Amino acid sequence: MHYSLSRLSTLDVKWADLFDANNPHFFGQHHNPFYELIVIADGTVHLQTADERMILHAGESLLLKPWETHTGWNPQERQGQFFWVQFSCNPTLNEFVLDRATELNIVHAERTELRTTENLHEDLLVIPRQFRSLQRYKLLGLFEELVETMKQPTGYFRFHATLLLGEILRLMANDFLKQSQLDTAFSASYLTFRNLVNYLNNFYDSDISKETLERLMDRKYEYLCQVFKKYAGTNIHNYIHQLKTQRAKHLLRTTDKSVQEIASEVGYPDPFYFSRMFKRIEGVAPLHYRNKEPMG
Repeated sequence: MHYSLSRLSTLDVKWADLFDANNPHFFGQHHNPFYELIVIADGTVHLQTADERMILHAGESLLLKPWETHTGWNPQERQGQFFWVQFSCNPTLNEFVLDRATELNIVHAERTELRTTENLHEDLLVIPRQFRSLQRYKLLGLFEELVETMKQPTGYFRFHATLLLGEILRLMANDFLKQSQLDTAFSASYLTFRNLVNYLNNFYDSDISKETLERLMDRKYEYLCQVFKKYAGTNIHNYIHQLKTQRAKHLLRTTDKSVQEIASEVGYPDPFYFSRMFKRIEGVAPLHYRNKEPMG
């Protein structure tokens, strides 16, 4: 079993510790309202859930769902030690089966690079329920730091704990990608698109010629147009107008500058052309937009 975790999920570490599984308390029933990640620190740990009995070795991990009952078994055997962390996650983790992993589109091209889009891709991380990390010592080192942070709370310890948990989950997700041999390479065209968007985001208010773009991107303008349309869903000129309008809206809301001054600042020498483009995108003229939007 595997879980998907949104990169936008809010993680909150509740408790973390190192536990000696030889403690008789280990063989009782345990459950809590949070997710619990267990990583074996040393030795062998015999752990049981409602569905199965497991023998976990150093570096192996198990992710338990909220209220999932678990207990130790085989008390006659010498047990090892394990790190554990309880945490909340919002939105929650979702289950999926391994043969659907490719459907997650782990390496994807999204429009989040565009300043004008409000769509946020979740960038799903794959977290296996039971796993053996390729970077055992790094994983254990992060857990040790997490436990120390929670045991000696000072300053922004909760924020520090959240960052450590995030790094632990990232390490596990990256190891999963390597072990599953999924293709994680971005295409050359997408990298070109990112470079192009970065330039447009920073220089939209200047006179951007096709010759300038060809020289900076080392690509033909026709190719750049095709790539941009493919990933952005719009053309370069429309995106530049959207960027100018976005900035103009901010200036209309937060300053008392005239329409002519704003037009010049965002890269329109002709204020009438600016007003026409603004109305085409926003549906109202600049002054009407200012009058209906509160200042500040």
